[in-house]
Amino acid sequence: MNKKNGGKKSGGGEGFAEVSTARLGKAQSPEMLEYVWTPYADIDEENVRAMIRCNLAHTVMLYEQGIITKREAAPILAALKKLDKTAGKFTFDPVKGDLFFNVEAYVIEHAGADGGGKMHIGRSRIDLIAALMRLKVRKNLSRIILLVMKLQEAVLEKATVTADAVMPAYTHLQPAQVATFGHYLLAFHDVLGRDLDRLLNAYKSTNQSPLGAAASAGTSWPLNRTRVAELLGFETVVENAKDAAHNYDWLPEVLAATGILMSNVVRFATDLYIWCSYEFRLVELDGAFAASSSIMPQKKNPYSLEMIRARTGEISGAYAATLEILKGDTGGTAFDIKLTGPKIADNAVNRTADMVSLITPLVKTLIINRERMLERAGDGFTTAVALADRMVEHGLSFRTAHHIMGRLVRMASERNLTFRDIDAKVLNEAAREITGKDVNLSTAAIKKALDPREFVNARNGYGGTSPKRVRQMIASRTKKRVAKEKVVSNLLNAAIDTDKKLFNIVNRLTS
Repeated sequence: MNKKNGGKKSGGGEGFAEVSTARLGKAQSPEMLEYVWTPYADIDEENVRAMIRCNLAHTVMLYEQGIITKREAAPILAALKKLDKTAGKFTFDPVKGDLFFNVEAYVIEHAGADGGGKMHIGRSRIDLIAALMRLKVRKNLSRIILLVMKLQEAVLEKATVTADAVMPAYTHLQPAQVATFGHYLLAFHDVLGRDLDRLLNAYKSTNQSPLGAAASAGTSWPLNRTRVAELLGFETVVENAKDAAHNYDWLPEVLAATGILMSNVVRFATDLYIWCSYEFRLVELDGAFAASSSIMPQKKNPYSLEMIRARTGEISGAYAATLEILKGDTGGTAFDIKLTGPKIADNAVNRTADMVSLITPLVKTLIINRERMLERAGDGFTTAVALADRMVEHGLSFRTAHHIMGRLVRMASERNLTFRDIDAKVLNEAAREITGKDVNLSTAAIKKALDPREFVNARNGYGGTSPKRVRQMIASRTKKRVAKEKVVSNLLNAAIDTDKKLFNIVNRLTS
């Protein structure tokens, strides 16, 4: 309903209620208010503050472009500044519509209809809501990017002190070869590096301004879209107005990056989950990351790892859900993604950040059972390929040597022999069954080939598991890390610094 002000209509003081009444001739039904506008509003302090900043930047630009005067801009900016001080207590009125119209109604109430009503010149709610989503996701991505770098640092530190911790390596959850725990951790570190790159790419895709696109065709007003982007810390502008207003492909990119990250984290967590079991006992969780049983006092349950595993399905499911929502947007409104997208994205990104925060100190405090690792390292003939290689050096083909070792392992299993019991006599017996003749290897050479420590030390080639090679890789990663931190810092700080700059400009215009 229009209000009178000195004999003139106020022109929009009731927000969306007036907009709807003017076009449709009637007010919104109670059901529309409860089931459409209240859920769509997504009122929280962060969204309110993001809306305020978008409006501040737009108003500053309108003034700089000469579209409104300083006298018109100042009361708008002053009202927005006042709202920013109490954003956490902002009262939402569904009769006025969503956040867009509630904030506009607040500004009109404090700046007057003639001034406040000019705040949205040349803009639409469509590009503004798109910007809010990008600002919120950008902030959440900033958090997770820094957390992944901290996790990388923790993994690298643990790899440094376990570069020579000899352990069994598994395939199909069966003892396969011998490695070092530092080598294993370094592999996870490098996976996290690719996760970091994906998150940074998603950040760049997110950090583009849709503002100024209006509903999709742009506007006849001489807006400076680049200036608004600059004031809000966006790296660039999505040029095509239709693209800016209606395309949300950047959102599933964010969720794909977090989903892949969590799939990698949960694989690592699952390894630790298995290895800290009583049957393996290769590692042990610090007591601060475990819990006991309500009835069985001997238990040390890995609740932290179980939480990480449980959360992963929820996070990866967000990616599929978003794609399903986006494919149905054929009307050019993206209303469905605007309604559900922020909640899906917030939950997925923040839950991922939570799990990364959880596993980082867990890695730092992880107890490594070196003796148990070494004891298990040779079990299951994990060094068999090394002895096969020695036979190849003495003239056999690898496939023949492979057959001999297969027969040797079967003999050992039938006779309850371990790798420590294998000598020239046993090897020659297996060789004669396959080739009809002995292998020219001494017992000393055989035992050296089957020794787990000798196995890892010999894997000194590029990317190998030897302690020497692992330490070289750690040094290389440490050096690259310093350069990466600088790049990330510059990228993230660019968005943080703009808030202070924006308010400096606003303060000058309202002083």
